[in-house]
Amino acid sequence: MKKKVLHVLSSNDFAGAENVAMCIISNMSDSFECAYASPIGGIKDNLASRGIRYIPIQNFSYFQIHKVIKEWKPDIVHAHDFKATIKCLSLFRTIPVVSHIHQNPTWLRKIRIHSILFFLACYQLAKIIVVSPAIKETTFLSRFFKHKTEVISNIVDRNWITQRAQLETGAENDIAFIGRFEDVKDPLRFINIVAEVVKELPNLNVIMMGGGTLEERCKKAIRVKKLEGTIDVRDFLDNPYPLLKSAKMLVMTSKSEGLPMVAIEALAFGKPVLVPRLNGIENIVDASCGFICNSDQDFVKNIVGLSTSTEKYKDMSLAASKRAAEICDMDLYRKQVEQVYRDAVRS
Repeated sequence: MKKKVLHVLSSNDFAGAENVAMCIISNMSDSFECAYASPIGGIKDNLASRGIRYIPIQNFSYFQIHKVIKEWKPDIVHAHDFKATIKCLSLFRTIPVVSHIHQNPTWLRKIRIHSILFFLACYQLAKIIVVSPAIKETTFLSRFFKHKTEVISNIVDRNWITQRAQLETGAENDIAFIGRFEDVKDPLRFINIVAEVVKELPNLNVIMMGGGTLEERCKKAIRVKKLEGTIDVRDFLDNPYPLLKSAKMLVMTSKSEGLPMVAIEALAFGKPVLVPRLNGIENIVDASCGFICNSDQDFVKNIVGLSTSTEKYKDMSLAASKRAAEICDMDLYRKQVEQVYRDAVRS
C-alpha cells in the first residue's frame, strides 16, 4: 500500500511554492498517494487542471488543519514554508513532518521571533528541504541540523507549462515582470529601470503581472513617469504562461529569492533572464542565458543590448532552452524527494 503524503500550504493562490507542490504531487503518483490542502481560493482551478486531489481548509487555523489531518490520516505531512511548518508540528507529534523552505528569508539568518520558533521546530522535524545551498550554508541549518537538511533545487514540469502556454495567445512584449507586487520583489525598482530603458527604446512594450499590496503605488509611479503606454499592469493570472512565452525576456528585481521558479520557467520557454546578484542565482542564470546585474545601469545596458542585437538574442534564447533542460531533470528530482520521504518515515 502506498504511503499517504499531505501537502499543506497556507496560501490559496498560485505562485512559486504552490507550483513546486503541484509538480511534486504530479510526479510522485506512482510511489505515493498525495493530496493538497490549503485555504479555499483560486488554487482550486490550478489543481483541477492537473488532476490533483484538493482538500480545502475553511481557514488556516489549528482546528481546521487538525480536522483535515485527522480525517485523511497521512503517513507524512509535507509543510511548505514557515507558517505551515509551525502549525502542522504543533498538532501531531506522531506524524513525521517535512518542512520545505522555498525562499531565503532574511529572518532565517538573524535572531528574530521567526528564526527562534523555526530553530526549536527543527528538533522535531523529520526532514528539512531547502532549494539552494546558500540557504543551508548561511543559516543555523548547516551547524545544528545538517544531518536532516537536504538541498533539492526547484525544477519545473516543462511539458505541463508548454501545454498551459498553448491554451491561449499572449500579447507580444519586450519585457515581462511576473511576480507579486511586494517589497521583496521590488516592482518599483523595475519601473525605474523601464523608465531609463524607454529613453533609448521609446517603442518598448512591457507587461507587469502579479498583484499585491504595492499595486497602487506601482500604478502611481507609472503615471508619474508617463509610462502608461509602455507598461501594461495585470492582476494575478491563474495561467501566466502565455504571457511569459510571448515576452522576449524576463526581468527580475527581487531583493531576495530562494530558487525562483519563474526564472526557470522563462528559460524553459527560451527567454533570457536578467536578475540582480542574489545568493545562489548563479545556479540558474549564467552568462550564456542571461545577465546578473549589479546596478540599475547594468539592467538598462543589458536590456538595450539584448533588444538591439538579433544575433545576440538568438544565441541567448537557444542557451536558455539548453540551460532549462539541464536544470529540469525530473527523474533525479523525483528520486531526491522520494528519498526524503523514506528517510522521514524511518526517523
